[in-house]
Amino acid sequence: MDPNGKHCPKVPAHDPLVSSVPLFDPAQLPLREWCAGSREDAVTGLVAFPDFHSHIPRALASALTSGGLVGLAIGDVDGLKGHVEQANATDPGCYGHLAGNKVMARLGAVTRTWFHTQPWESGCAATFGGDEVIIAAALDDANAFHRAVTQLRDQLADELPVRVSFALAFASAEHLPADRGAGGWKHHFTDQLLAAVDRCLFTHKATRRATGGEGGNIAITQPPLAAHTTRDDRTLLPLPNGAETLHVLARPAGTGTRGMLLLPCAGPAGLRGKRLRVTFPDGTARTAVAVSVHGQAAVPHETAATDAIEGPGVPLTLQPVREKSTRGIPDDLATALEKERLDWSVLPAHEQAQMLHLITESATADIRTARITAVIDAVATRTRS
Repeated sequence: MDPNGKHCPKVPAHDPLVSSVPLFDPAQLPLREWCAGSREDAVTGLVAFPDFHSHIPRALASALTSGGLVGLAIGDVDGLKGHVEQANATDPGCYGHLAGNKVMARLGAVTRTWFHTQPWESGCAATFGGDEVIIAAALDDANAFHRAVTQLRDQLADELPVRVSFALAFASAEHLPADRGAGGWKHHFTDQLLAAVDRCLFTHKATRRATGGEGGNIAITQPPLAAHTTRDDRTLLPLPNGAETLHVLARPAGTGTRGMLLLPCAGPAGLRGKRLRVTFPDGTARTAVAVSVHGQAAVPHETAATDAIEGPGVPLTLQPVREKSTRGIPDDLATALEKERLDWSVLPAHEQAQMLHLITESATADIRTARITAVIDAVATRTRS
């Protein structure tokens, strides 16, 4: 019933926004190990943020000090205010904010179901702000977490009338503060992680609004590094391949590498780098060669004074550029090379010709697959030598 005493019209049973029933069953909360004993948020059925914020600092600190890898993602509903205002203006039988609550209830239901299908031994899904969801988990593989969040984003797009954009980051022991003796460092450290991901999310959303782009993106950032000299490569995602698009928050490379922006990605193998189509915040795009700087991918920046960049970083959109070959390599071989991030041109021309002949003359699909695998092994060996 709305504040005027009118009953809101019933929604069909198949309506994807049918109201969520509060769970009141701790066993159904989206958590494993972390945040045990937490209360649920009454609208979403996720872990209530006050309890998440109370428990998660100890969980993160324990996972990271033992050498683990942690993934942190924040999702924010795109255009929820506009959806509420439209519902308020077009549905006289139901006040607008009920439409917003129905969106968040369905978001919570989808997220709970998705969470329970994940393989993580430790993790949780909680509310964060009025229209945000936060995912935290102990991981074995950063790229698998990225794929899982992409799956959640796609499921939400199928179920909701609005899109949900995400930002995520990965942390390891290298991100822990060097001085951990003072009381309260765990909460301060956790707040820094949350702030880094949240700023990445809203930096990309601001860029999208300014350029008229679509929502539902997933942006990648890096938490601030402590005063450590080593970097944990587990926290870096691979550069995009094939038809992939990667949204990142890039940062100045620092002293000795002026004019370069570091990407939250692993550096490409070999000396030739990897060609990318890079879209900048003003909407301009150009082809750049990503190179490896101490194992981390970096691209040149037109402005030499990258050290003067303010804010959390530079929002970039990365897309791979398929390397063209004068010999016209087959699509299945090109796809295999892109998947392994290998450069076909490292082989001499006569070896390329021999291998292409063997592939094209394959009598069966199995023989062709085996020969392509042999070519990939040969290119990988030549790249390492």
